[in-house]
Amino acid sequence: MANRAIFLDLNGTLVLPLKQQSLGELTLIPGADAAVRRLLAAGFFCPVVTVQARIEKGLFTEAEFRGWFAGFFAACGLEVKGPYVCLHRYNHPCPCKKPRTLLYEQAAADLSLDLKRSYTIGDSPSNVEAARRFGGMGCLVRTGWAADDKVVEQAQPCAAFIGDTLGQAAEWILHREASNSTIAFRSGRVST
Repeated sequence: MANRAIFLDLNGTLVLPLKQQSLGELTLIPGADAAVRRLLAAGFFCPVVTVQARIEKGLFTEAEFRGWFAGFFAACGLEVKGPYVCLHRYNHPCPCKKPRTLLYEQAAADLSLDLKRSYTIGDSPSNVEAARRFGGMGCLVRTGWAADDKVVEQAQPCAAFIGDTLGQAAEWILHREASNSTIAFRSGRVST
């Protein structure tokens, strides 16, 4: 059976600020580590899918970003996967920018993931729309871009859940999964 994933956005979902000038500015959003630990403990893979336009802008290199990512999450004690990175500017057409599904499909191939049984958690409409496009469910958190009500309005048609924090999204997913497991068990099906 294929693995399930919670695809996590980086800036605005796991770390702030949204538009860093250097990698050293990035700090973990309070409670994000505990939420990710709960998801990992429940058996989900947690790949990070992120747009890092500042790479193409020359603020840091892809190698510097990947090095920061590995060190930062190791120091946090979080076994997130990836990163799966779009390094293009927002107005630059490319095949990897969210809500396109290329990076999610790469992670699925690398980690033997069932996209239809997976979720995204992010702070922008593109994160939740990507989930809809690959057949999963998208959760919007208001810790980044979605602090703006207009962003929430844009995301609502594709969002399965909208909450204030990553912790709330994790709680919703875990409750939903537990409910689905109970229903499957009661009906005699063996699936989670």
